[in-house]
This record gives sequence, C-alpha cells and structure tokens, in this order.
Amino acid sequence: MIAARDLTRDMNADTRSKPMSSGIAVGIRWAQSDKITDRQRATSRLLERDSPGPERLAELRGLLRDMIRAYRAGHPRATYREALASVLDYRSWHAFELLLIQPGEAEARLTRAKHSVMSGGEKSAAIHLPLFAAANALYSSAKDHCPRMIALDEAFVGIDERYKPDLFGLAVKFDLDLFMTGHDLWVTTATVPMIAHYDMYHDKTTRTVSSLLMLWDGEQLIDASAGYQDNDALVAQLLGFRPTRHAPLGTASTLYAAPEAPGGEPDDEDDAEPV
Repeated sequence: MIAARDLTRDMNADTRSKPMSSGIAVGIRWAQSDKITDRQRATSRLLERDSPGPERLAELRGLLRDMIRAYRAGHPRATYREALASVLDYRSWHAFELLLIQPGEAEARLTRAKHSVMSGGEKSAAIHLPLFAAANALYSSAKDHCPRMIALDEAFVGIDERYKPDLFGLAVKFDLDLFMTGHDLWVTTATVPMIAHYDMYHDKTTRTVSSLLMLWDGEQLIDASAGYQDNDALVAQLLGFRPTRHAPLGTASTLYAAPEAPGGEPDDEDDAEPV
C-alpha cells in the first residue's frame, strides 16, 4: 500500500509538471472510496505509516482478524485463500480522482461537468495524461535499457487534427515510444522529433501486401524506400539500425506458379520471377 501511495504521488508530480498548451494541468489523487467501511478506514490509516510500531501492529492484527471473520460469516463457502484475497485487497478502499489545475484558480476535482466545458484538445489531454503518467511510473521501475513502449490501436480516432500535436507532445515529454496503427495516420508534427511510418497497401487482385517506409525527422518527411544516394545511411542514422528487405518467394511457392508441362517441367523458365 505504501508503494501504491508513492507511485500515485510520482504520477501526480509528473502530470502537474506537464501542462497543456493552454496552461491547464491535471493532477491525480488516490482518495478513499465512498464505500469504504469503518474497519477498512482504520486499517488504511495504520498502513499509511512506514513504521507503525508494536502497539499499532497489534491494533492492525485485530482489525484484520475481525474483517476476515466478518467476510467468512457472510461467505461461508469461501476458502481461507479467497477470504484473505478479498479482505487484503486495499484497492477497493480507494479511488483515483483527477484534479483540474487552472492558472489563477484553486484546484478542483475534475468532474464530468467540468470536463464537458473544456475544449476538444483539453478533453483529450485530460484523458490521456493519466494513462501516459501511469505508463511512465511503471517503466521508471525498470532498468534504463528496457523499452518504454505503448501500443495504440486506431490511435486518437475521433480527435480533431489540431489537437493531436499536443497529445503526441505529451508522449514525448514522458519519454514514451508509441507503436500505433490507424487509417491514414501520419505523424508529421514538430512536437515529435522522429517517427517511422509504414503505409500498408493491400492489392486484392494479387492478394499481396506492400509497405512504404516514410521517416519524419522533426522537420520533413523522407521517403526511405526511394533508393536515393546515401539514403540507406540516413535511414540507419534516424532509426538506429539498418533495415533490410526480404527477397520475395519464387512463384513456384505461391498460388501463381505456372502450370507444369507434360514432362514435369515448368512451361516458362522465368517462373521464378514474381508476377
């Protein structure tokens, strides 16, 4: 519980230090739930101390013992393991709350009513900021060489194009690597220093898929597949590795293999070339 408290505190500090372009920031608070019982509230108060001391430990044991007995009385078929799992699950004792921090105004709880009057960009940032902060807090406990990746399917669908640069910029501020899929998704904004785009094209006639690699270097979009002079070196510099392309299979291994001649030999000696 102490670790969860510290994690929430770090998330709150992260979101507060990364305001939106309008100056509005979002805070995160781990508050007690409205449904918490008196015993759970007393237990939570004791667990908030790093060193509760012998007397408080005895009080804590008594509270947990009473909570276990009460649970088993209400769930006679539950095993002891199930009783412990339910009683010790402190997550149900708390709830996450978002705080709205506006310049020159007192902090206030971000309610549905306050969220509804925000601009489109502020609404989007208020939703994604806690998610990015949670990912950042989780990855901060890993080693420095571990990836900090988030996968987004149909990323930012329904969000106005003018608000997306701020959202991408927030991910950059949290030092997160985004792996995104979407229809016509081109991240060409100054808030992103570098990103690779793979535009996939499905040819229904030949039943094949081709990809076009385009790189954004923070200022311009570069066709990494064009084969310009020194292009491979530039791609390797931007990506950090030199991409390779697999040679396509010969048609003998595909549905488009040429029919064999009566002697068992292909009709065309060039059947190994792609159609």
